[in-house]
Amino acid sequence: MLMSDSMDMRDTLLHIIRETKKQFVPYNILYEQLVHLPFNRPIYVFSLGKAGYQMAEAVLLHAAREEFIRIKGGLVITKYGTAKEPLDNMTIIEASHLNPDANSLKAGDAAIEFLEKLKEDDILLVLMSGGGTALLEKLADGISLDDYKSRIQNLVNSGAGIEEIETARKQMSQVKGGKLYNHIKSKNIFIYSISDIPGDIPKYIASNPFLPDVEKAEIGMSAENFHRYDDLTSERFVQREKSVVYKIVANTQSFCELFRETALKTIQDFKSDMLHVITTELTGFADKNGREIAELAQKINQERDKNYANYQVPCLVIFGGQTSLDKRGNGVGGRCTELALAAVEGISELENCAMLTYATDGLDGVPEAAGAIVDNNTKQALMEKGISLQESLHNNDSFTALKAVEAIVPGEYTGINVNDVVVLYIR
Repeated sequence: MLMSDSMDMRDTLLHIIRETKKQFVPYNILYEQLVHLPFNRPIYVFSLGKAGYQMAEAVLLHAAREEFIRIKGGLVITKYGTAKEPLDNMTIIEASHLNPDANSLKAGDAAIEFLEKLKEDDILLVLMSGGGTALLEKLADGISLDDYKSRIQNLVNSGAGIEEIETARKQMSQVKGGKLYNHIKSKNIFIYSISDIPGDIPKYIASNPFLPDVEKAEIGMSAENFHRYDDLTSERFVQREKSVVYKIVANTQSFCELFRETALKTIQDFKSDMLHVITTELTGFADKNGREIAELAQKINQERDKNYANYQVPCLVIFGGQTSLDKRGNGVGGRCTELALAAVEGISELENCAMLTYATDGLDGVPEAAGAIVDNNTKQALMEKGISLQESLHNNDSFTALKAVEAIVPGEYTGINVNDVVVLYIR
């Protein structure tokens, strides 16, 4: 469906994100992967992560329609509130996805019990997504849940990097860092991951419970071979007579590319060279990114119609990744709303400019928001409401400010998580 050029830019962006979401769901993502499973043999499913329920549900739906898939049983570990109803022959455990809790420990015990019951000739299908780090845990001897939380929080507060934090997590765990893999007797293991990690580095996805620790791998599964894979392409490894197929089935890049394709079908007269995916590894503080993307919008506008311009107008510029909040105040808001609010000043003088920010899991800090959409009229709308742009940013109160001017994209749980997207539309 092509939208007319006269359609409001905000409505156009909202339409594109809605259409992209409809297609970017576990049911569609997993369809092409399931045909690679051994034909017509019983399969056991282990599904872990914030998209754990939706991924397991998708596999069961395909099994009901395709003769070659036979699901014999499964265990699903996911976040609170995401399991809609029971799944046939599957046990479901919900736990906390921010910090491990008692149910995370219950899930750890259940995972070990489930995997140890599998026989050598059973097929194991592992479905992983973001959030698995906290959802699944079995603590090392002598470590309490409070000890674990305290140590990790101290590292976060000290500014430790992900490598240091992950190392600490693995030291305190009996399942992370490939340790859960040691409980598997099955010789055929398929791991399909939805990645929310920049660079799709396997050891960081759910803290790597299933893939053997490559630093300690035996001959036949070297670190060099383990990391030699392409996004959305499978690799098979053999260790201790086990065959492991690991595959990234969805990531930030694939979401951004689908958004781009949907936009090309949606916006009248748009051509492929007018849509740009700049990066899928956006990091840093949300407010700083918002200001910098607004500066890019200004530059694009200044170079409008110039022969040397890097971006010809109209254009749509896409960023993917995950920023963070520079926590200064006690306001309400998430990464996406803060990034959008920080861009408002910079785009306020630009006619025909709009920006969409969106958390792909549909939840940006507060349940009511998935993100925000702002344009050159947003600053004036805030002023008319008596809202100070700078004070709202300083207090991290982006949700409150943007909700007052109807700039919030409503929150919803999408059952997917490949970080956030930011889209700049200049016409």
